[in-house]
Amino acid sequence: MSSPTYTVSLWFRRILVPIDGSENSMRALELATDFSLRYGSRLTLLHVCYDCNEVEHLRKKVDERVAGKIEYDFRTVKLGNDSSVANEILNIINQDTYDAVIMGARGTSVNSDINIGSTVLSVAANASITVIIVR
Repeated sequence: MSSPTYTVSLWFRRILVPIDGSENSMRALELATDFSLRYGSRLTLLHVCYDCNEVEHLRKKVDERVAGKIEYDFRTVKLGNDSSVANEILNIINQDTYDAVIMGARGTSVNSDINIGSTVLSVAANASITVIIVR
């Protein structure tokens, strides 16, 4: 048996993790944290918000989940009237050099019958990089 080559680490050097505080986004954060610990991936957490009043609460929730295991960058983007969360995520992907996006299958929408949200569908369909969807 040969030793591991860690080729995967080259595929996931920089990972974008959109978070909104939903349980699915927190599970995506946990997977991204595991990638960071295993492969040395650099994580950028992205919160796109309308009024951004919940940013400090979200940062505290994130810190509770990762509990000093990893270092990460935290970015907040205020959503304008002429944009959408998916567009802002895609803009960030296109502005910077990320290797992958790890995101929850659905966010904070009220309808729990929906298995996959419109934001993740749009990002998965339009991103030029690997998108991992966490349920």
